[in-house]
Amino acid sequence: MPLFTTTYAPQNSQQIIGQELAVTQLKNFIQNYKQQKNKAALLHGPIGCGKTSSVYAVANELGYDILELNSSDYRDQSSISSFLDSALGQQSLFFTPKLILIDEVDNLSGMQDRGCISALMKGIERSSFPIICTANDLAEDKLKPLRKSSLIIEFQKIDQKTMVTVLKKIAESERIIADEKALSALARQVDGDIRAALIDLQLSGVTKTLNYQEVLKLSDRKRTQSILQALQVIFKSSSAETALPALDDIDVEIDHVFFWLDENLPKEYLSVTALAKAYEHLSRADVFRGRIRRQQHWRFLVYISNLLSAGISSAKDEKNTSSVRYQQTMRLLKMWQAKMKVAKKKEIAEKIADKMHLSKKRAFQEVDFLKPLLYRQDVAAELELNEEEVSWVRK
Repeated sequence: MPLFTTTYAPQNSQQIIGQELAVTQLKNFIQNYKQQKNKAALLHGPIGCGKTSSVYAVANELGYDILELNSSDYRDQSSISSFLDSALGQQSLFFTPKLILIDEVDNLSGMQDRGCISALMKGIERSSFPIICTANDLAEDKLKPLRKSSLIIEFQKIDQKTMVTVLKKIAESERIIADEKALSALARQVDGDIRAALIDLQLSGVTKTLNYQEVLKLSDRKRTQSILQALQVIFKSSSAETALPALDDIDVEIDHVFFWLDENLPKEYLSVTALAKAYEHLSRADVFRGRIRRQQHWRFLVYISNLLSAGISSAKDEKNTSSVRYQQTMRLLKMWQAKMKVAKKKEIAEKIADKMHLSKKRAFQEVDFLKPLLYRQDVAAELELNEEEVSWVRK
């Protein structure tokens, strides 16, 4: 049995729901590519809002072939260079026009897909075909070169009313008996993700009936390919069971997860009670982290993961229906800056210790006291301080 996501995929721009402006911009970019200032288009928006399906629908409508590199492909520098060389060099079947689709560029990982963005930028510069990239979030620093050279097209989150209308038509077409309350609950639960809504409708509609209680039992989609998606699962999940595996597949150190949650919790949990409960789970997880550091009891790691995912998710009384833009904490940057400052201080202390026959610990303690003397030219020359060290002393 084919999936609803395939059966009801849009075949032309008229069938794409809730994205009129974005689709118009996309069509114009493809049709007038040779006159475009930007040689690539970057489509961004929430998960499941129709970015990729829109590209296929518009391409089908305009008669374009699509060569796609998606998130399941291996995309390091060598692989993407090979793909682009082949795609840019080969002629489409029957000499039809073609476009190149790079899906979910924001999910590139630093180690596994190293060099991908630089290889992609080189391909864009020499391409005579439209190159279209999709992303769920544009905040990643690695996407900065791509943002500068691309036409940015924003896809909106599909509103609940539009989602209910679509689900109702599909339910009628599939002869699924679904009441209005169940469809509204399903639309609200997927939070604008039309792909997730169609999958849930198909799974729950096996019996050809769908009621409100069945919808409540449905789990949210697992979206843990990045820390931003993991946060969305934790904060937006309807049950602790759904949120429990949210941190399993992310390529982020657990210490950094603490900072991400600490930064974004106040934005997501507006209830004082829910926020207090969430921070209680966060602090308990930190206690276990301390025990691991002191006692090397790594079996406590599972407790940390459970508290940060299911624990924080269960702290809320109800899901925040508003869209929250999660941001990386500045604490990591401040910690790095502090570390660099201490590192420079240690270097100076070592030189003082060597010249004054002190221990490094004692010299480190005396650096701040000796600052007024250290930036004197004769003293700096005697201690062999370089320009960076003298500049640090002058601050």
